[in-house]
Amino acid sequence: MNYTIKLSRGGMQNMQNNHFFSSTVRVGPQQYICEEGVLESLPDHLRQLDSSNILIIHGKESWKKARNYLKNIYRSNFSIHEFLFSGECTETSIDQLKELIMESGVDTVIGVGGGKIMDAVKYAAYLADRRPFILIPTLASNCAPWTPVSVLYHADGSFDRLDVLPAQASLLLVEPRLIIDAPREYFIAGMADTLAKWYESEEILAQSVFKESPILTMARAAAKLCQTTILEKGQQALADLEQGRLSEEFRSVSEVIISISGMVGGLGDDLARTTIAHEIHDAVTIYPESHQFLHGHKVGYGILVQLAVENKWNEITKLQSFYRSLGIPTSLFDMGLSHLTESEIDFIAIQASKPELPVHHLPYPVNTAIIASAIHKLEAF
Repeated sequence: MNYTIKLSRGGMQNMQNNHFFSSTVRVGPQQYICEEGVLESLPDHLRQLDSSNILIIHGKESWKKARNYLKNIYRSNFSIHEFLFSGECTETSIDQLKELIMESGVDTVIGVGGGKIMDAVKYAAYLADRRPFILIPTLASNCAPWTPVSVLYHADGSFDRLDVLPAQASLLLVEPRLIIDAPREYFIAGMADTLAKWYESEEILAQSVFKESPILTMARAAAKLCQTTILEKGQQALADLEQGRLSEEFRSVSEVIISISGMVGGLGDDLARTTIAHEIHDAVTIYPESHQFLHGHKVGYGILVQLAVENKWNEITKLQSFYRSLGIPTSLFDMGLSHLTESEIDFIAIQASKPELPVHHLPYPVNTAIIASAIHKLEAF
């Protein structure tokens, strides 16, 4: 993969001393449209891309609803292939999709579904000679449709790695009527994942050395918008989803989850993508009990661990109240992991503080002992 993060990980002290940093900016998809009826114009967008031979990669349950919004492309003069994607976004499944794209000779790939499909399509299209791809999310559960990032897992559901790609979507189309017709748990997970954008990046971007950068100032503003929108409008947005109301609150929260949260990392690069909260998520996936919870639920718990590291107990109290109103786990106990031994908690802490991880951009020490202590304190809080 021909991609290099210009800012070396673990280089925070060097930046503070030299007042120098460099980052790669990838703001978002080439085009983004979020409005009712947007999928009716998909044939026009395909023609603009000179597309004639199309592969649609989709999930199972979401496709039952999404297909009704795509009738226009079946009525148009396109050659359309369909492929059902199931399981994890793994290196093997991505390679299989790449081979499918190459062998079918399609000129455009369309991904329809949740975050794992988005990540798999992005990666496979890139590997298949950078085929143009269009993303149509069916859930507001994360920022996968927006970002150039693919999160890979092992076949057993445990975290493998995160890869940053050189290309983003040619087109991202969000149909609010499709998004609102999704299970509530995915929307809740999306809110928790989006909250992390602020809590993971705030301590880094608040430093004076970064305040001089207009781009990083925009990244910080986007992260703050994520936090305020979720906390102020999230509960009402969920109630509206449950009633099928396309309210202003639902639209705002949905767009923040899908687009603004992705913009944080797009502008801030390695300084604003993931720190402790996401590393805790990645580490706990090794335990099968955690698989009953979605990505965002586990990231939400990771936020609390990060705040415990920072001794921000008042903020933890505020978030715990919000979490409990939505059913987001606030402890290992909530995730069915209260049985973990001291060594197993140490394993989580070791995984979350590896030397190569971006947690070391934080302006305070992060190591195994500190994270393990924070986990224990949070359980007792």
